[in-house]
Amino acid sequence: MKRRSFGLLLLALLCASSSSVLSQAGSADASRPVVPRPANTAFRVLSWNVSGEDFTKQAASYKKIFRLLDADILLLDEVEGGRTADEIAAIVGGLRGATDTAWHMVIGAGGGRQRGVILSRHPVRPVPALALLHYPASALAELRSLMDEPTWIANKANLDDGIAVAGGIVDLGRRKVLAVAVDLQSGSGDPNWQEARRLIEVREIQKALQQALTAVRVDAVLLAGDFNSVSTVMPLARITNPYPPPHVALVPAQADHLDGIESWTWDGRGTPFPTQALDFSLYSPDALTPVNAVAFSTEDLSPAALAAAGLHEGSSRQASDHLPIVVDYRWR
Repeated sequence: MKRRSFGLLLLALLCASSSSVLSQAGSADASRPVVPRPANTAFRVLSWNVSGEDFTKQAASYKKIFRLLDADILLLDEVEGGRTADEIAAIVGGLRGATDTAWHMVIGAGGGRQRGVILSRHPVRPVPALALLHYPASALAELRSLMDEPTWIANKANLDDGIAVAGGIVDLGRRKVLAVAVDLQSGSGDPNWQEARRLIEVREIQKALQQALTAVRVDAVLLAGDFNSVSTVMPLARITNPYPPPHVALVPAQADHLDGIESWTWDGRGTPFPTQALDFSLYSPDALTPVNAVAFSTEDLSPAALAAAGLHEGSSRQASDHLPIVVDYRWR
């Protein structure tokens, strides 16, 4: 209970502190980038739940949005299992021109039909501790106790596929960043095995991250993805800390829409569920400062900006019911 309270307090304080350093991109037109990089930006990170098979079915829309947002590191979750590196590379290739194909990639082994993927314009290598995370036997027993027989049978194969996470060390030259993409269990119920599974996933990801940070020196940590925090904020709170010094804790960046008002990342319109923030992009504040953070929706763009990008107002919603989060960082 003591650790839980500390995690919640830390999460509240860190969210509050990060929002004060973020500038908004404002309304966009065709004469300038829709999310311009501040002059002191060291690199840009885009994280996105790409909705499984929609990533390839809506490849043209994804490519246009990737081109528009022009990130250096992509942290993708819910990439359809079985997609090859070549298939993924085809969607992100040529963003800055026909010869722009130099993307480096790590595809997570866990998650079955929904995988995490790290893509970078800089070299990236896999993190052994995050290569494939299995659910421990004790965790499976806990989940079995919360499920009836049909639910257990429906979920057992996916549980056997392991946790949906990918990790890579991005080499930025003089500095190295440990980048992690996650996708936690969705939904809720009674009994709430979904929340129990999310907390198990966070625990195992955190243990692997602690192990990785003990084994290799990095200058910063990035962790982003779909936390599916529909029941409580505990999965997000718990993953923030603790970690080995100097990183100690992770901070969720406060990403607002281009209108500077809304901050949701999952679109619940047309469903029984409320539109809300389910996706988060975290960073290590000992090393990095976000200078801009945006939850991007094409609905916020002017007609001129949409036309210039070859998009329409509903393009981002057509691609995924989750919004991409774009964060520009500078080194402290």
